[in-house]
Amino acid sequence: MIFRMSLPRGIEPMLCPTVPPVIILEGARMVGKTVVAQRLVESGHYQGYENLASLATRRIARADLAGWLSSLPDQVVIDEAQFLADLPLQIKFLVDQPHSPRRFLLTGSAALGRTGLNGSDPLTGRATRRRLWPFTYLELTERADRMAALVDDLFSGEVTTVREYQSFDAARVLGAGGFAPIALTAVDTATADRWVRDTTLGVLTEHVLPDERFDAGTAMRVLDGCYREPCGVLNLAALGQRLEVNPRTVDRYLDVLERRFLLHFLPNLAQGPARQHRTRAKVVPVDTAFASESVRRSDPAKVNDPRMIGKLLEAWVANQIAACLGVSQRLVTMHYWRDTKKDKDKKPENRHNEVDLVLVDSQGHAIGIETKLSSTATLSSAGGLAALNAVRELDFGYVIYTGTKTVRLSERIYALPIGALSSQGANS
Repeated sequence: MIFRMSLPRGIEPMLCPTVPPVIILEGARMVGKTVVAQRLVESGHYQGYENLASLATRRIARADLAGWLSSLPDQVVIDEAQFLADLPLQIKFLVDQPHSPRRFLLTGSAALGRTGLNGSDPLTGRATRRRLWPFTYLELTERADRMAALVDDLFSGEVTTVREYQSFDAARVLGAGGFAPIALTAVDTATADRWVRDTTLGVLTEHVLPDERFDAGTAMRVLDGCYREPCGVLNLAALGQRLEVNPRTVDRYLDVLERRFLLHFLPNLAQGPARQHRTRAKVVPVDTAFASESVRRSDPAKVNDPRMIGKLLEAWVANQIAACLGVSQRLVTMHYWRDTKKDKDKKPENRHNEVDLVLVDSQGHAIGIETKLSSTATLSSAGGLAALNAVRELDFGYVIYTGTKTVRLSERIYALPIGALSSQGANS
């Protein structure tokens, strides 16, 4: 397969040597970290590149880690840095030297830097963490420079000033996802699914973290359990029962899958901060192509069910925005919102007021986003946004749908075409 992983990525300007002295670039395997890192070396931002995935390089580094690091240029990329457990601690020593010129870009396909100093992160205060997500639609259409602006436009309402957008082929985009081998290449479904399966098995059978032990088969079962209910609210007991796995074991494997960037979690804004990790969180697959393959493997017809397509679309929107938040100067946290108070007069499936995505910035400004698999949107589509607005005032609310025109539904609540996340407008 031939594809262009050389497309510019929105995160690249944030990876140049600066203060703090260490930048950690994390993300799933095959997401493009190495291409980005090598491009930064080629452009002169870093003077050296080392890849610890190379057994020869790893042997040299392990034999004399301090000496190996001292032999590298002051500004250097170390790819697949998670292969050496002692690396973060040794880098801490180097950058802590008075007036140290050392600058490091560390990349990894598993979470880095949490194994030294009795489990704490040796690079705390010395490093900034960045995540490279699968290609966003803005990046795929060579408009990576729009990613940071999109966040500000959502908070300011500026995104509503373009009234009409190009049509959006949801089935094609969701099936292709954002990983370059299938997102940038015209491949058939069988080829795409085979690549997804091979890649997932590779990730789950490779022990890239020190002393990490787990069963790949159990990990795949837990992953499939989550992928087949994209954006479902996590219930450990129910998931464990369905998979016939102890809930504590399920929770441990969710750690493994999260550290490998195969899943991420949206906490419920309605819950207190003490319960903000995974308790009743929404489970979001990192990529819709991966979730689609899992669903298709269990039931080929189900992937075409409108409800499933709607949940995949919700995951796609969440991932687009998460990637944009990663390149924005605005500090924003992502949540969903569900009011658990039940209305006995409603049907069981409608007893929760819910908003798919809520973004809250450091100044307390909040926007709500609902995703609808529909070419039309009405005020009734914004019921969850209205309910949330009554509890916590929103700056703006958006119903993102598959139509082409921006429609004002009520004060500060708009139906926004999904094309707003991928282009400026119909004439762009």
